Amino acid sequence: MTGRADAGRLLDRLATFSAPNPLSGARAYPKATPIILIVDTEMTMIRTVAFAAILMSLATPLLAQSAPAPGAGDKQLSSDDKAFLKYAAEDNQAEIDLCILAEKKARSPAVKAFARLMVDDHVQIESHLAAVSESEKADLPDGVGQEGQKTRAKLEPLTGSAFEKAFMDAQIEDHSGDLKKFAHENSSTQNAALRQYSAETRPILEQHLDLARAVQASLKSE
Repeated sequence: MTGRADAGRLLDRLATFSAPNPLSGARAYPKATPIILIVDTEMTMIRTVAFAAILMSLATPLLAQSAPAPGAGDKQLSSDDKAFLKYAAEDNQAEIDLCILAEKKARSPAVKAFARLMVDDHVQIESHLAAVSESEKADLPDGVGQEGQKTRAKLEPLTGSAFEKAFMDAQIEDHSGDLKKFAHENSSTQNAALRQYSAETRPILEQHLDLARAVQASLKSE
């Protein structure tokens, strides 16, 4: 189970890449348009063949996602559906923003690697969400929302181990809350596109929560 893996293995999960901050200015990703990452050609060294299998298992849920066809939802969006879309959009953009901050400020290699993985995965989740909003003719908010702003304001002044602990605590709290909201949306929505999106995203969020707990445990053992 990936959640029990040594947090240090996260360092082997990542390909380094350079991408502009998706939260600077207007919404960075046109709706229903695939996002192209600028990927660095230098890959981090994979220490063991066994870990390559772990990487594939982490990537599989994202690779399996399929964008809904135009008008895929069989029911109009309810007020709860619209509230969920607003939450998902703001939360996802906040996740990208905070993890870009963490990659810059963290000293722990495991925290840096985790933050980079979160950016990579949540950029892809953002693309899927944009496709859903396009198919359902729903507007998504720009920006990170009030909760994202509060979390960043709390993290920005911190440095070193204090920053790393607060960041990982926030990641565990956020992903735990996300899983509850995505589970509720999946069981309550009558819209097929949102049901598909919530069902396909939940396993990724579960993996993120497992990894966050593993990194948090590694910090306590240092």
